[in-house]
Amino acid sequence: MVGGPFVVPYFVRVGGFSMTEVGLWTVISATSGLLFGPLWGRLADQKGHGIVLRGASLAAALMPGLWLLGSEGFPWPIWLSALADALAWSGLGTALVNAALAQAPREARNGYLALFWLALGLGGIAGSLLAAKVAGLGWGPSPYHLPILLSLCLRLLAALRLGRL
Repeated sequence: MVGGPFVVPYFVRVGGFSMTEVGLWTVISATSGLLFGPLWGRLADQKGHGIVLRGASLAAALMPGLWLLGSEGFPWPIWLSALADALAWSGLGTALVNAALAQAPREARNGYLALFWLALGLGGIAGSLLAAKVAGLGWGPSPYHLPILLSLCLRLLAALRLGRL
């Protein structure tokens, strides 16, 4: 959630998107997620959720780079990021929940899931607060570039850490 709050304003201000195009980007991502989800599911069935978690987290880590490469005169990386978004989150959603469940004793699964969602929410709040501070520094071509770059770096660190597990 460091770069996430700035995606739509970035698409509009830097990418030159209209709100209709932002909506179309969302439709492309959602529709593509319907295609990628079953592929991640098959991979998880064959190789386990760990490989899905690592692959999807790498896709999520690199996605902000597509945003940063895009501009009003060169919007194609932003459009491509709709596919990267679908690829990342269709795998991450299931893999993260399954990773939490794998750690939980059978009798405590509900509690583990509640704590997982609480941690995810608190992380989202902390990330958004950090992003607001970073955006307020005024560094970069727009207030959105630095939080998105920070998001890329943090996501990449997390993905690389998962790769070593």
